[in-house]
Amino acid sequence: MRLACRIFFPLFLLWAGLTVAAGFMLPAQLLKAPMPHRTESQREQIRGSLAEYGSHWSKHEIAGGEGVPLEVWWLHRPQAKGVAVILHGFGDDAWGSATRARELPDWDAVVFTFRGRDRHPEIPSTLGAWERQDVVCVEEFLEGQGFPRQRILMVGTSMGAGVALLALEDLERSGPPLAGALLESPYRDLRDAARNHLKGTLGWTEVVARPAEYLAIRRAARLANFKANEVSPLDASADLRTPIALLSGDADAITPLAGVQAIAEHHPDLTVVRGAGHCEAGGRIPGGWKAWAETRLATWAPVRRSPWWRSWPKG
Repeated sequence: MRLACRIFFPLFLLWAGLTVAAGFMLPAQLLKAPMPHRTESQREQIRGSLAEYGSHWSKHEIAGGEGVPLEVWWLHRPQAKGVAVILHGFGDDAWGSATRARELPDWDAVVFTFRGRDRHPEIPSTLGAWERQDVVCVEEFLEGQGFPRQRILMVGTSMGAGVALLALEDLERSGPPLAGALLESPYRDLRDAARNHLKGTLGWTEVVARPAEYLAIRRAARLANFKANEVSPLDASADLRTPIALLSGDADAITPLAGVQAIAEHHPDLTVVRGAGHCEAGGRIPGGWKAWAETRLATWAPVRRSPWWRSWPKG
């Protein structure tokens, strides 16, 4: 017994010390998410590759959640059916997902980087807590430009898909539903997302780090002024009226299929691509993402196109 105590008590103290230390270090993994390093030339090149057939970009500065500045880019297309707000994943920026606009040729496209972190990376990332307000502010901006909600579409991947559900919950409290939401690999909630990201590093030993995860999320929430238990796309999805289609791979270890299936209990239009990992389903679905999306849009969205002048922003 004494021998066991001599062995395990120091190990316990070491584990407890590491847990506390990790609880202080791990918040940086969330709050200081890495951002792609893109030059202005690279951004311009992406915009140029998407501005085809008489379309053009306009730039807008608006205030997002907590008043942080957002640089919003709007791709205007002649006779668009509506506008698609394209939402990027964790550790990405607006231009990493902007190419999705190519697969929505009949829609205007709006892109921006959550929290304005492409220009101000010092602003903390909060995995949806404040990002949901960014989306609400962009949607309200589009309404102010003359687009009713019935002609606004959300397109999200990974974190962007989860944030779309959170934002829809906020928007539907004060108004009608949107045209629809095309969502690939949304996460279940903040705690589940943090756990699955850590599993990618620690593997099966992640279970030992769960007390550290709990401490880290609590500390991150204090530092960035949000409530972790309110960051739950699953809870947000429960009563949404906006038409929602879900897409996932059954080999996704970052946002596992089980979490997407839980959301699908409220919105059963779920397509699962066998063998697809994280953010791979859209590229591996039979017929392609565009065909998958068009099948939904043919049912959800109005067919009538806008007159050409509605593609121009006000002011």
